[in-house]
Amino acid sequence: MADLLFDLFAVPRREKKYRIHDIDLTNFSEDELKSRFRFGRDSIIFLVELLREDLERPTSRNHALSPTVQVLVALRFFASGSFLQVIGDTVGLPKSTVSRTIRDVSAALIQKWNEFIHWPTTADEIQRVKEGFLRKGGFPGVIGCVDGTHIRLQRPSQNEADYVNRKGYHSINVQAICDHRGIFTNIVAKWPGSTHDSFIFTDSVIGQQLQTQPRTLEDGLLLGDSGYPCRPFLMTPYLNPSSAQQEAFNRAHTKTRVAIEQAFGWWKRRFHLLHSEIRMTPEKACILIGACATLHNIAILRNEPIDGLDNTEDQPQLTQYCAPEDGKAIRNYICDRFF
Repeated sequence: MADLLFDLFAVPRREKKYRIHDIDLTNFSEDELKSRFRFGRDSIIFLVELLREDLERPTSRNHALSPTVQVLVALRFFASGSFLQVIGDTVGLPKSTVSRTIRDVSAALIQKWNEFIHWPTTADEIQRVKEGFLRKGGFPGVIGCVDGTHIRLQRPSQNEADYVNRKGYHSINVQAICDHRGIFTNIVAKWPGSTHDSFIFTDSVIGQQLQTQPRTLEDGLLLGDSGYPCRPFLMTPYLNPSSAQQEAFNRAHTKTRVAIEQAFGWWKRRFHLLHSEIRMTPEKACILIGACATLHNIAILRNEPIDGLDNTEDQPQLTQYCAPEDGKAIRNYICDRFF
């Protein structure tokens, strides 16, 4: 009797079926594409062609995903920050395929990192950035603004305490330097949330290069907040301005340095994955962060606007840098000469 009862309620196992997944971009309006994927039709085609060689499958099986579908699946994940299962249910793919697709697209974007994230080196590039920052905030000689931002992370299984930041949640502390347009010219995404901004900068390749290579004011300056040391190449604000000139210096510093806060705000709003919580290991999260940084620059270079962007991200809790600072003489010189 029991066997008969179980047979009545048994659900036959469905045969696993594969179907060709393809998406015709002409079925979407421009607004629908930007809302779902954060890029318009022309930019999506650009990304597909950019990554095609890395994403094409060396197989004759008829259910292999096309580069277009792979790019759209990854863009949808970056834009929404949703669960892999939800993304899979939306596009009709198993969770494992979605995971593998996001991994492959992210790796392909990292391979293109140097094409879209690079430090200004030529005289023309440096001069163009200086002029852009001067127009933006009135601070002379700036070639970049530096800051850190925390990307929320699920609780890691190893070295968990290292990832708890000052606000009490788990994160990756990402350092970025941007130009006057908000384009990232340098990204460091590998340090747990408890790491201080000043340590990340000092340890970074760009920080060591600026520290060891002979430089003059003509080479350009970075602007950072009071959590960084004041260096000959890195200007921080006066903590207690004592003159009208120093107050003017601080105002121009703030108006100019807001570029990096705006860039972080745009970045996180465009790719909600960075604004919510990355539910992966720290190592995988860092790859996703790098992929989104590459996409951020591509979006700006291709003039991809997005509605409803905040001008700046939420202000972090600043920790004042308390150690020797050898850039105060240069700061005073700039203040006396230009303000």
